[in-house]
Amino acid sequence: MKRLLILTGCLIVFLTACGSHNNHPAWTPILATSTTAALTASGADTDTTTAAAAADTEDVHQQPVVFPTGPYDNPFPPVDGKDTKFTLTDTQQSLFDTYTKNFNFDTSIFKGANPVDVAQVFIECGNEGLWEGEYNLFYFDARTLSKAQFKAEDDHDLLTQDIRTRRDYANVMLPYLNDGTFVDEGGGAGYIEFNSYENTPDYTGVVNVKSKLNMQQVNGIWLVDQNRMFETE
Repeated sequence: MKRLLILTGCLIVFLTACGSHNNHPAWTPILATSTTAALTASGADTDTTTAAAAADTEDVHQQPVVFPTGPYDNPFPPVDGKDTKFTLTDTQQSLFDTYTKNFNFDTSIFKGANPVDVAQVFIECGNEGLWEGEYNLFYFDARTLSKAQFKAEDDHDLLTQDIRTRRDYANVMLPYLNDGTFVDEGGGAGYIEFNSYENTPDYTGVVNVKSKLNMQQVNGIWLVDQNRMFETE
């Protein structure tokens, strides 16, 4: 049975650890900018979610991201015997540079682009703390999250988690997204099927699993489905 991987907490590569055992963290993929309801359910400060709701009418935009430079303990050590790293192709890097230049985040550059390329840029935005870049690449259906809420939750995540964990998570959990196969389900829906790693039930190791990243096409642009992102088979 399919199981959603992103039901709690606060990224689409922006993901944090929930503990460790025998040198392997107990991973729970969680977007740096999840829904207010998810934050509340996971025990987040209600003042944060209230402030986010109150700021819905504000015109919020991306600001420069300052990365910490102090001591850092990677909570996502490399998988034993695996040389994993989340990387962009030259095409994807060019798309990312154009998309993020001057914090423009104009999704029109992705018209006709390969869904995998869009997904890779989305994850890289999360790695770099570019919350507005993530937000603009989301497809919203019944459950809509305002830009102000999205930003407030990202701010909350940055206060509670070192932003450097995002890339380390992507290196371990999403290095094979780039090699995934896109399956077009028709009607503007599709998903990327790719190999990933997941903890064993007792958290004593990791296993290779098949994962999916669900997407929706809008006006010729493939967007990441915010309501049902990552799934495992």
